[in-house]
Amino acid sequence: MIRKAIRVVVYGPEGIGKSTFASQFPGAVFIDTEGSTNQMDVARFPAPTSWEMLLQEVEQVIKEPTSVGTLVIDTVDWAQAKCVESVCAKYKADGIEAFGYGKGYSYVYEEFGKLLNLLNDVIDKGTNVVLIAHSAIRTFTKPDEMGQYDRYELKLISTPKCSITGLVKEWSDLLLFANYETFITEDSKTKKKYATGNRRVMYTEHTAAYDAKNRFGMPSKLDFDYKEISRLFTSTENEQKVKDLFGAENVEIIREDPKPKEEPAEKPVSEPVQEKEFSGSVNYVYKPEPYTPEEEALLKRIPKALADLMRADTVHPKEIMEVVGEQGHWPSDMPIDQYSPDYYLGFLIPNWSLVFNSIAEKRSLPF
Repeated sequence: MIRKAIRVVVYGPEGIGKSTFASQFPGAVFIDTEGSTNQMDVARFPAPTSWEMLLQEVEQVIKEPTSVGTLVIDTVDWAQAKCVESVCAKYKADGIEAFGYGKGYSYVYEEFGKLLNLLNDVIDKGTNVVLIAHSAIRTFTKPDEMGQYDRYELKLISTPKCSITGLVKEWSDLLLFANYETFITEDSKTKKKYATGNRRVMYTEHTAAYDAKNRFGMPSKLDFDYKEISRLFTSTENEQKVKDLFGAENVEIIREDPKPKEEPAEKPVSEPVQEKEFSGSVNYVYKPEPYTPEEEALLKRIPKALADLMRADTVHPKEIMEVVGEQGHWPSDMPIDQYSPDYYLGFLIPNWSLVFNSIAEKRSLPF
């Protein structure tokens, strides 16, 4: 197996089978934001209901990389939408255009970069990353020539001040555009033209009609089938190309030993060991208790995005009340369902990682 992981972006029209394609990557685990895999037998994280929850799930993969072979975010379109919502909530803006002078887009660009940085950390842990996106047809004007034409692009923000499209394309090692291959046929009698064919293909090289790229010397067009690229992840056929790309010192090739493992010899039964007085240190592990019926009812009265974050870490309302009280934001005895809406959206949800870190520090204390 090639230890160096690969950044993959797959985009194309709705219903072409992007989720099914990604599910065949080794050890695929989905962060399914749109319910695209509801009818598929795949491993998945709880569907994130906020930008902060999405980042938290990616951080979980970084902490436990061996449990995931390939992290799939389906779709990155939704991730961008939640990023915009988070930025607007943080700055109390009605929409991204409300900032003026393009400032809102600059904030989104910076915030979205945090996700790609975390995904780079996932890659460094040896886990592949696949981002799934929809395609959009946009009109393109060449700066050095007259005329315009339409082309397929990622369905992401693409403005001079904030090109999430450009950010994702630059981040990827393998950018695949999936589409149906059609042919135009002309009736010899009526001279009427019509489209035929529905072969699913994927393109790996940039043309005027679509964005695509690869760093592995692949053919420009392949059947839209995981088998066509599986060698990049499972065989030694492409080892040298990967070494050339990432540097031989950063690639480790591990092959299975064909020799059967010898069964260990049966150990003789030994005399029972006399217990000695324990002289080591004690580690305290926090095991959160389940929510009470009263707490469950309270979680239904607060924003769902906050409740989902609390459930993911089994954070109890009293723990939040204690941290909030220490910060002087609200009295420590005020129930969290009585906080103002602006406080939920402007502080607790956007800064969840900081809030939870404060709670985690208290949990680690043995008293």
